[in-house]
Amino acid sequence: MLTVRNSAFSLKTKLQNLNELLGKKLFATVLLSLPAFVHAGHIDGLRGNRYCEILLSPTMFKMEVYNTIGLNDCPPKLWNKISVSSVKAETKAAYVKLNGPRYWVIDGMKNSQLVNPQKKVISGLAMREAGVLQLGLSDILSSAKPYHDHVVDRQTTWVYKAGKPVYELIDPKGRVFVMQSYSIEKTPQTAASLAQLGSKLQLPQGWSYRTGVLKQTTDLTAINKKAVVIQDDFLNTYQLATHDFLNPQQSTH
Repeated sequence: MLTVRNSAFSLKTKLQNLNELLGKKLFATVLLSLPAFVHAGHIDGLRGNRYCEILLSPTMFKMEVYNTIGLNDCPPKLWNKISVSSVKAETKAAYVKLNGPRYWVIDGMKNSQLVNPQKKVISGLAMREAGVLQLGLSDILSSAKPYHDHVVDRQTTWVYKAGKPVYELIDPKGRVFVMQSYSIEKTPQTAASLAQLGSKLQLPQGWSYRTGVLKQTTDLTAINKKAVVIQDDFLNTYQLATHDFLNPQQSTH
């Protein structure tokens, strides 16, 4: 009987450890993995827009993603009052992550839809459900690593307009990842400061960062309905492109 008790205790301990791991690391993956979210059709004027997200986990490997896009710009007077504990009490979620504020560096989007278009008010902030993510253990274990690929099932097209700056990460294989949004959670950033971001990043060997101005309007589309996304040291998010936006003739996929 002692062996049984020890086994049960060991299992319980392992589950608790996994829960702690989820609470600490799961959400970095979710920051990268957001599916399509605004209304279907073509949305313009997104560059520089501020938004926030609240991530809820009703079960160990399932995440519900809510955001403010299309409803409000995540007013500081509301966002600053929201806490993990208040959201847990209100939603009964096992885990909660407050993600934001974030700012778009895309100009628009196409072919994007909400999972649930109905407005939901969470802790006083109007939001809508952007998607539901099913995550495996491997996603959780690698979620906190910057510059790590995450493959996301989604069908989205980001629009980058001619004459606007773009920010790219290039890996040792020559693959180009284009920034879609920047974060101010870990360090203060502005759109203007992104030009000097390369000198601040702790890039892995063989990686590089560059920026430039687009000569022609360019779309960034999920490849075969799968987006490969990464984050840098400061939680800025990038998506794999089929070609180098600053050298359009150069394929990277």
